[in-house]
Amino acid sequence: MIKKDKKNKNGTDKVKVNLAGEYEKSSISSSMIGHGIDLLSSVSAGGDIITPFLPLFSIVSTVVDKLNIIYENAKCNQKICSALMDRVEIVQQATGSLKRKKKENEKNFSNQQYYNAWIRLTHVLNNINKFAEDVTQQSVFQKYINANAVKAAFDKNIKEFEEACRDLQFSVAMYSDEQREQENKQILEDISMLDKTMNEVSDDVKIMMKQVNILSSNVEQLTKQISKPGGGSASAKTLLNESYKAKTIEHFELEEPDSGPDNVRGTHKTVRKRTYRTMDVACKKFQTIEKNDTADSQRIQTELAILRLLGMCSNIITFHGLSSIEQEDVMVFEWASHGNLKEVYTGYTISWTKKLQFISDIFCGLSFIFNCGILHHDVRCENILITKNWEAKISNFKTSRKIQADTMPRANLNDYVRWLAPEKLRHLRYTHKCEMFSFGMLVWELCYQMIPYEGMKLSEIQDHVKNNGRENLGIQFHPSQIAQELAKLIKQAWKDDPELRPSYPEVRSKIKNLEKLTSIQSPRIFPKNKANKDIPDIDLDQQKDQKSDINSSISDDIDLLGPKKMDDHELSCAHIPAVRVLKPFEDGIKAHKEDRYKEAWECFNEHANLGHSLAKYYKGYYLEKGFYVEKDLKEGENWIKTAAEEGIPDAQLRYASILRKDSKDCKDSSKNNGSILHYLKQAADMGNETAMYHLGTIYYDGKLGTQEDKKKGGELIKLAALKNHSDAINFMKKYNIKD
Repeated sequence: MIKKDKKNKNGTDKVKVNLAGEYEKSSISSSMIGHGIDLLSSVSAGGDIITPFLPLFSIVSTVVDKLNIIYENAKCNQKICSALMDRVEIVQQATGSLKRKKKENEKNFSNQQYYNAWIRLTHVLNNINKFAEDVTQQSVFQKYINANAVKAAFDKNIKEFEEACRDLQFSVAMYSDEQREQENKQILEDISMLDKTMNEVSDDVKIMMKQVNILSSNVEQLTKQISKPGGGSASAKTLLNESYKAKTIEHFELEEPDSGPDNVRGTHKTVRKRTYRTMDVACKKFQTIEKNDTADSQRIQTELAILRLLGMCSNIITFHGLSSIEQEDVMVFEWASHGNLKEVYTGYTISWTKKLQFISDIFCGLSFIFNCGILHHDVRCENILITKNWEAKISNFKTSRKIQADTMPRANLNDYVRWLAPEKLRHLRYTHKCEMFSFGMLVWELCYQMIPYEGMKLSEIQDHVKNNGRENLGIQFHPSQIAQELAKLIKQAWKDDPELRPSYPEVRSKIKNLEKLTSIQSPRIFPKNKANKDIPDIDLDQQKDQKSDINSSISDDIDLLGPKKMDDHELSCAHIPAVRVLKPFEDGIKAHKEDRYKEAWECFNEHANLGHSLAKYYKGYYLEKGFYVEKDLKEGENWIKTAAEEGIPDAQLRYASILRKDSKDCKDSSKNNGSILHYLKQAADMGNETAMYHLGTIYYDGKLGTQEDKKKGGELIKLAALKNHSDAINFMKKYNIKD
């Protein structure tokens, strides 16, 4: 039975479904369907019969364009992305044929089922686009449990795509068994590489990656606010949680070190050595910041929070906090006893085994910041610090930025043009492929123990590199296997075409394999200009150090959020009935927010029946709550469960709540524990802060049959607090949870 629209009893409060960005709305599907919707929604029999389909054909072209960009920017799994592109491009060819042969296809263009099948295909294409975006970026480590889950998601997308193509009689989109076997072989290569990489990433590192990603997004939002007139001095829209702010170190905690020749460093003598809690630290002059809630201050404080988190990686220099020396503000860092890597290779002869060890350390650090969604932008030996135990650690993040952020102005590149990729010299955007090129230049620099293109003018270097010129690679003929393999790596990273450069997982695998082959060799280093027999070898391996409310539960009810003359063709089509054009999904969202439940229901219902995952969630929500339609809890829950299984975070959270309520109402209160945790974890992995909070409290208190784990629970609660979840913030205060 259908019911009329209704408001809440007080007439003011709306029932909202949470659309707070826990998953991205498509920028290419429903919105494009809605383009020119006022015209299309009333297509008459006298109109061009193909008109309702044109926006749908445009979506195919848009997806192809998007996939090309995704492929170009892919950090991993390019073969998976390529397989998806091959499928979608076949459909693009079919749309071209349909446009040319519209008269021959009049029967299809007037068929409502054919139109609906096209709508279904656009939803599938949207899913493919989102999957490709996720699986080729660092988010793959956070959104998928393991490599097998990625393969399963790929197979699901292909299956749905082929079913949609079959409905549209696109037989060309069906692959032969031989083609499938060849494709599967290529996909498994990506999956195997991904599996090795994912197994190397610990749970603690994944948590840090999530924290840095959230903070980086906050910096991006604050930067946008600051860019507007008066935005910097206005109150920040995104405030940093207190527990993440840089630690304040009292000036008296920084003690004078023993006298030494390098107690003051830096071109302008801006770095001073001090002792902090028995540790040697470097105190670097820093511009005073006002610690308030303005956007300017919050951005700086958030960047410092990111720096502190990055320093938790063993291959990145540690940032301890802020202090003052002689009334000057300073940043306190880990002390690098041997200075930077350029200084080391200038003063020492480094064995090939030790060079490989340095390269491995550096690449691990670069991989970590890359997986956090950050690019360093200045990869060279001068920005690699060497600790007392001869460990290489990345430093100098002043030019780093989020991967999607604006690129560095070319005017600021003179300092490191020797390491810069040719496409950046051609004024193109800085990407992870540029970072890979710079890493290759760093490896060359370390191998030869000299800066690249020494003796050449900057203008000569730029012309040389842009014309595909590079440094010499004589080490490929060196008797050392390490030198030969590093030469191959450099040559790959140097490719003029960014797409031909190796991916991060490929480089990681090459370095790992090389380390295994050379594990029996001892890494050695000794000062230059002295005979080796006069200097005892230093075996560096021997010097290394081994480096809630208790009763809270998931809420049972989660608020989510004159006539013209016809031409001959039109006259010939006048007798053909026109299809009814569906309103775009966004119209349903708008109607829902305005309490126009009848319009919203009709939109959600149609799109859900045609495969739109988010619409399935809304349909379930309307059935569960009885908005416009008769309340049907069981049917509503089934739709919500379907949406949850298709990766909608709010649906996963809500279905977990449904299961929790069901458990309370039955004798065996623990029967749904496993499923509740499963759906909560999925939603939390997708970035839903409410799921993070509830899952965190479950682990923190050992509820739902889990073992009490305050560390694991606290980490999730801190992630939720980072996203300004009020209950998480209060929980941290109540139980004194510190970062």
